[in-house]
Amino acid sequence: MQWPGSYCDTKQSCCYPTTGKPETNFGIHGLWPNYKDGSYPSNCDPDTPFHQSEISDLISRMQTSWPSLACPSSNGLAFWSHEWQKHGTCSESILPQHGYFDAALSLKDRVDLLQILKSAGIQPDGRSYSLSRISEAIRGATGYAPGIECNVDASGSSQLYQIYLCVDKSGSNLIKCPVLPRGGCSSNWPASYCDTQKSCCYPTSGKPAPDFGIHGLWPNYKDGSYPSNCDPDSPFNQSEISDLTSTMQKNWPSLACPSSNSIAFWTHEWEKHGTCSESVLDQHGYFEAALNLKEKANLLQALQTAGIQPDGKVYSLESIKGAIKEAIGYTPWIECNVDGSGNRQLYQIYLCVDTSGSDIIECPVFPNGKCGSEIEFPSF
Repeated sequence: MQWPGSYCDTKQSCCYPTTGKPETNFGIHGLWPNYKDGSYPSNCDPDTPFHQSEISDLISRMQTSWPSLACPSSNGLAFWSHEWQKHGTCSESILPQHGYFDAALSLKDRVDLLQILKSAGIQPDGRSYSLSRISEAIRGATGYAPGIECNVDASGSSQLYQIYLCVDKSGSNLIKCPVLPRGGCSSNWPASYCDTQKSCCYPTSGKPAPDFGIHGLWPNYKDGSYPSNCDPDSPFNQSEISDLTSTMQKNWPSLACPSSNSIAFWTHEWEKHGTCSESVLDQHGYFEAALNLKEKANLLQALQTAGIQPDGKVYSLESIKGAIKEAIGYTPWIECNVDGSGNRQLYQIYLCVDTSGSDIIECPVFPNGKCGSEIEFPSF
């Protein structure tokens, strides 16, 4: 299930369906047959295409509960066709096309996620809630632990995006997930920011180099949570980093729309995250530390040395993690997003550093989220 506000409130965009703005509720993303290790089959029967006539009696319910927010605006048919052909065909020995969509709709009706969260005092009001509180509210109501996926809003803040629940082979009963998805709740690959169902805009300084760009340097607690906006009396001051600006334009570019000089992005990163490290790193030291870490890690070179190229091919998640660990000595965490065709692709790589911001260390915990065992490394 995905939260429409988090699909739309990003640095990119969304488009409401041709039927109008969806209701304020979780919408279905998909019903995906998975293996017990978390990987999944796909496109299992090209001879069974999506037929709208098979689900004519479900259309009005699907427009309400399974809307497409992709641009340009649509009636949802392309989205449903994709879900059936990529995922539904892998369950058709049990669920024919009508049964597949009906099962997903029935599960959504039975598991009223928004009501569950509201009953626990968790409202879609723009406030922050702990991940454990959200998880426990859903677990308390359903009896099973959910997977929680976050994305990043237009200001760079993590927000609740999708909730994953596991069901049995019949598609009708919730079960305990054999594994939970992992995902972001960093350095990012620019092609994966841009190659989505949404869009990106190059900085006013031009298209960035085909290399990982810095997302941020974020002080965290050992349990994975983090402080934020620690000193409102210490605003971003561009003059403090005037000697770093050209380096930052190359290594820390904003891809948000509309095109910009990235100052707003850096302002956000300092005021939300940097101010929580200023007892150790002043403003200049904070940005310089992030730039030095990027240069030291050299993630693209680490991958290319292992034969992993940004060529649009698919690589195993383990080979990507192994290449980076081999090069830097520490395990990274990998975040994926989904391209315009629904394929999972390498998006961000997280590394942990010590409190000085200068040395890479082993991460005490990793974020939650979902990637898959095989992911694409798109060209840029």
